[in-house]
Amino acid sequence: LLAAACGTTSNSTSGSTTTSGGIKVGPGVDAATKTITIGNIAALSGPAAALGVPALAGAQTAVKAINAAGGVDGWKLKLTVHDAGYVPQNAVTAFNGMESSVAMVQNFGSPTTQAILPAVKADNIVVEPLSWDSAWDNQPNLAPLGTPYAYDIANGLDYLVKVKHLGTKVGIIYQNDAYGQDGLRGFKVAVRNDSLTDVGEAGFAVTDTNFTAEVQKMKAAGAQIVVLTALPSAAGPIVGTAATLGYNPTYLFQGPAWLEQLITKTGALGAPATPIAPALAKSTYVMSFATPWGNRSAPGMAAMLAAVKQFAPKQIPSVYFEWTWVQTHLAAAILAKAIGAKDLTRQGILNARLNLGAFDTGGLAPALNYVSALGPPSTKSIINRIDPSVLGFLKPVASGYQGADASGLL
Repeated sequence: LLAAACGTTSNSTSGSTTTSGGIKVGPGVDAATKTITIGNIAALSGPAAALGVPALAGAQTAVKAINAAGGVDGWKLKLTVHDAGYVPQNAVTAFNGMESSVAMVQNFGSPTTQAILPAVKADNIVVEPLSWDSAWDNQPNLAPLGTPYAYDIANGLDYLVKVKHLGTKVGIIYQNDAYGQDGLRGFKVAVRNDSLTDVGEAGFAVTDTNFTAEVQKMKAAGAQIVVLTALPSAAGPIVGTAATLGYNPTYLFQGPAWLEQLITKTGALGAPATPIAPALAKSTYVMSFATPWGNRSAPGMAAMLAAVKQFAPKQIPSVYFEWTWVQTHLAAAILAKAIGAKDLTRQGILNARLNLGAFDTGGLAPALNYVSALGPPSTKSIINRIDPSVLGFLKPVASGYQGADASGLL
């Protein structure tokens, strides 16, 4: 009773709670200081670091902006960060080290999310994956934001074939893990339902650095459209190798294959161009998980850019920054619902995630709807074409696009 009266929080075990101010609290919730800690398992090193660094910056900037505006119903957010380097076992170690002291977790990557999922379920904690694997859609403890890879690729191919008429001979080069396999799944759906000719599928390991064999396979087969489900560290060499071989198909990038630094060395407009920029500019489409940076038609863009000016003035345009900005506001919305229900325990936060309902992303990402029946939060896609002349190098060509082949089939 004394502990509750003094406003102390739960102890470090995931199941124990105390009550303060009428709100039940659990791990990662400090009732005395009204602070909620969110763990962030980042990719600040390794093959995905170029994506992980701006992704963390987006989350950190969002936390600063939310706290500056009064927090979440008066509760401040705190971010605790561990770098897993996109290595599954490192993510498991990071999760085990933080799970007793955080209320929620943000985790970078499909392979790493897959690795920590058993512990996530055992601890009954809500995790926001920075990943769009359709396998997450029916996991109650995961809170995905955006359109799953499989839907994106199916929608993208449908658009390139039916709307742009760019050919029916298609191939895919994919990272052979949880991330790449989901894009492959969408590829197969599109091939089947759009009556396309699958001329080749080539998998590679995330540690591979030479992609000549994969490119030659696509070229020899005459693939008019090549889907890339890769990280930028592979997408760049693949496009460069193809250009060297005189092969310039239309490319369809799964979202994380894209990075602004593929066009200029710093990712900023006006910086020195990369050697592959001309090849990418010919005919490359990106299934973006966020609307292009600076797109003022998105109602939420002004608030984000204002926060960037105040808290991260050196930040260059990045869809990864933008997406985690939205993701962190989603975490705040889940926590706000839990606060409203006076239950910031693990189960209370999970209940809030399962019954959040519609969440307005401000047009920065596809709108979502969390219901207890689960399923994909969104099935519509943002499709952009690479354009080196515009800020962020992405020019929207379709928003909210959904091909008939993706509806209800994945």
